[in-house]
Order: sequence, then structure tokens, then C-alpha cells
Amino acid sequence: MATTSHGIHRINRHANRNRNRHFTTTRISNYLNQIKSEYALSILNRTSLDIEDPINGMPFTPPLTDPGSSIEISDEKKMGIIIPKLKESEELFNVNVGGVRFVYRIDTLILRNQGLLSFLANLSHEKRLPHVDAYFQETNEYYFERQPLLFYSIFQFYLLGRIHHPPETCPQDIIEEFKYWEIDPTPYLCPWCCMDSDDEDECEKASETSNENIDDFKNLKFGEFRKFVWRIIEEPASSVYAQIFAILSVLFVLISISGLILGSIPEFQVPAKRSKTASNVTLEREPHSALIQVEYVCIIWFSLEYFSKMIVTPNRCATFRQLLNIIDLLAILPFMIEMGLKIVGIDTEQLQDLKGAFLVIRILRVLRVIRVLKLGRYSSGLQMFGKTLHASFRQLGMMAMVVMTGVIFFSTLVYFLEKDEPTSGFHSIPAACWWCIVTMTTVGYGDLTPVTVAGKLVATGAIACGVLVLALPITIIVDNFMKVAESERRPGFSENAGVKRLGPRARVVVTEEPDAEQQENEQKNIRKRKLIEQISKPIKTESNMPMLKDEM
Repeated sequence: MATTSHGIHRINRHANRNRNRHFTTTRISNYLNQIKSEYALSILNRTSLDIEDPINGMPFTPPLTDPGSSIEISDEKKMGIIIPKLKESEELFNVNVGGVRFVYRIDTLILRNQGLLSFLANLSHEKRLPHVDAYFQETNEYYFERQPLLFYSIFQFYLLGRIHHPPETCPQDIIEEFKYWEIDPTPYLCPWCCMDSDDEDECEKASETSNENIDDFKNLKFGEFRKFVWRIIEEPASSVYAQIFAILSVLFVLISISGLILGSIPEFQVPAKRSKTASNVTLEREPHSALIQVEYVCIIWFSLEYFSKMIVTPNRCATFRQLLNIIDLLAILPFMIEMGLKIVGIDTEQLQDLKGAFLVIRILRVLRVIRVLKLGRYSSGLQMFGKTLHASFRQLGMMAMVVMTGVIFFSTLVYFLEKDEPTSGFHSIPAACWWCIVTMTTVGYGDLTPVTVAGKLVATGAIACGVLVLALPITIIVDNFMKVAESERRPGFSENAGVKRLGPRARVVVTEEPDAEQQENEQKNIRKRKLIEQISKPIKTESNMPMLKDEM
């Protein structure tokens, strides 16, 4: 019963898909009559014709119809054609691909007007032979030494006008097959095959769309200049100027970090007098003035880099929200706040007497270490690590939630078990939380240890729970790292804007889509070439079709 209902479900799922679609096919005679009328109209309008060799000039032309549309077949206007045995070679085109036979109507290939088979359909038998691998006289088949499994996508394209990606085939093989049959898959990819149905690709998609679109500069004031500056700042490999700018940025980051580190060494510090009261003078030490001047120069460079980027960007809100730009802002924020306080007449050194203000100043000074994260813009290793963490955000959040639950649970237990002991250091639950975090992460500083038997049993449970919680997400994080590393090894397929998805895991390189004016000009050129090819021939009708085939 389950099998039967499943079969009915599959039938119902596909039964009404094309119920409201009516297909029509334009007969070749009507098509040639239309071409001839257009030619006559162009003569009356004195339209110039660009004459080119229809074979050598443009053997493979885009379709005259909408690329997304399919060849239409009408059941009302047309019945099945009865083809005599003697006229099979004139009406049918037999293709043998790797031992598998495929049969087309010649009119179908001509109407599709795309690729190698459409080109061969317009040639005579003698002119077809140089383009095939073999010809079987007994069965009248043109043989191509290719994989028949891959050809099913080509066969379906000529019938339906769409390209479907078989899930069991390699994307690279599909790309090579398209190249062999001279078919550009860009306009014909089925949207259902190209949709991202895998949730694991969401972060990869986000990383692909993180950069600004260069086309956004076209309609902006000083768009070309802004695009030039943007590419220098954001794309180090775009030009020599961009490479020089990237080298200078990395150099300033390294100098700033080195100055921050050297400023903490006593040998590079000088005494600084600061008087708290009139009778009390304290001696403190501060970095050498040369290190402070070097830091100011680096901060000026970072500020120019950040504000230049914000000025030339086409979308300031999106640029401001990017992670690397937030890091750039935090790197210059302490300096900006300190300079702002000095401008309004507040000396930051005088704020050290106030505990709250002194804490703010210390936090701002600690933020200087964020400058080291600026290296992530130019380090592929740091970017790969960041992408891995972003891809594992859900697993890391789950692990943090479980760890926090365990910390609260075990720290509360050990506090109530150890607080009454005279030598115990568990004076509060927050102190017990610190001990629990150190224990669950298997660090074990040893500054706090339980002394009771019950407390030691709780510590054993905390250790076991910590090992299990930390070990479970590791495999998922490693898997995400391997995926990110694989995408980094093939940057053309993961970051290039000229790449289109062909299924959840596959991509094909595509070309830029022409604009409407270019498409219209191409269609006009196609009609002109067809006119040159057909103007001297009689109109193809059912009465003179054999004669026309003999001439071809």
C-alpha cells in the first residue's frame, strides 16, 4: 500500500505541470516567407546589408527566439508527419554518440539554430563528413566519439531549449561537452538545477557577495575615479598601484604593532612626571617620544585609508557593516577619542584620578591591539580561519550554550559543597565559575581545588562533561575548514563574478550577458545573413522540399 501511494504521489506531482501550456512550431515555409518579407521591407527602407559568409562567418549563432523558451509544438495545428523510407535522410538527422543513437528532425535543429548540430543540419551530406568522426552508411548515422551519458543534456537542449545538469556527472565534463558542441550554456541553464538548495553553501554565498559590485560606480559622480581608488584600496591584485598600496598598509600595520610592543619594554620607556596634588608627585614611565610619534604617523595612515574608502564607496552603509571595515574603525577609534578630548580641552592624563574615566582610557588603549587584525585583509590564512569560524557559527554557538549550562550547574554544586571548608577558595559562585571553566576546558591552573570528597566527585563530572562537549563539534569544524580550503584552492570557481552555479556543488564559467541593444543588433545581423543565404533559393514548401534538400 505504501508503494502504491508513493507511486500515485509521483504521478500527481508531475501530472499537471504542462497542462496549460500549448506548443506551436513555425513551419520552415512560413519562416522563409517571413524572412523574405523582411528582406523586401528592408529594400524599400534602403537598409544596408552586411554580407558575410554564412558558414565561415558565423556558423554558430544565438537563437532567434527567447533563450528561455522551448520549441513549441502544437497538437491543434499540426499532426504527426509521415516520412517515407526513401526520405528519411532528408527529414531526419541520425546522431550516434558513443554507440547510442539519437534521432532529430532536421527542422528542429534548424529552428534551434545553436551549436554544432544546427550547423550540420544546414549542410549537405558531403559537407557534414569533415565535421564528424565517422559515418555509418547502412544506418545513415553520423558518429561522434563522445560519452553518451553527457550527450543527454545536449539532446534535451535541442528539444526543450533548456539545459539540465545530471546530478551524477562531473561539472568539468559538462563544461567540456558544451565546448565540444559549441553551445553557450549561460542563457539556457534551468533555474531549478542552478538553485542553491544546500544550507551549507550559505556562508560561501555570503563570502562571494561581500565585495562591492564594480558596476555600482557607473551612475555615480566621478564614478571612474572612485572606482579606480576603490580597486586600489580593496583589490590588491588589480594593478601595480594596488599592490604598492597593500605593501604600504601591511608595513604600517607591522610598524604600529612593533611600536606598541616595544613601548611596553622598560628599556624603551622614559620617566613621566605626573602630579596628583601639590605635595605629592609620582613618577611613572611612558613609551619613548619617538615611539609615540611613529604611532601617530601610523594612525594618520589608517585614518586616511578608512575615510578614503568611505568616501569613494557606492554604498556606505554596506561598507560600514563589513567586518574588516569595523576592525579598521576600531583600530583608529582610541586615537580619535583621545584627540577629540584634547580638542575640547580635556587632558586624558588628568582623567586617571577618576576610576571610571581611567577604566575607559585603559580600555581604549587596549583596543590598539586590534590593529593586528588588519593583517587579515592581506593574509589568506587569517581569512580562511575567519571563514571557517563563520561557517561553524552554529556549532560554536551550540557548544558555548552547553558549556555555559555546565559551568553554572557544576559551579553551583561545588560552591555549596566547598564554601564551609576553612581552606576553601570558593567564596562565591562567580569564583566557582572561574574554576569550572578552567576545569571543563582541561586547562587546570590549580589556583582553586576542591578539598572535600563530594567536591572532587563534582570536579570529575565537570572534566568528563567538558571533554565530551568540546570534542563533539570538532569534526564539524574540521569539515568546514576543508571546504573553505578547497574553495581557496580554486578561487576562480568561488569568488569570480563570472561563475554560475550548476547545482548545489557545481559551477560553470559564464560570460557577461549582452544588453538589450546588443541583442537587438545581433538579431538583425542574423536575419541579414539568413536573407543572403535564402534569397536566391525558392521558398521551401511540401512540393519542392526534396528538390531543396538535393540542392543543399
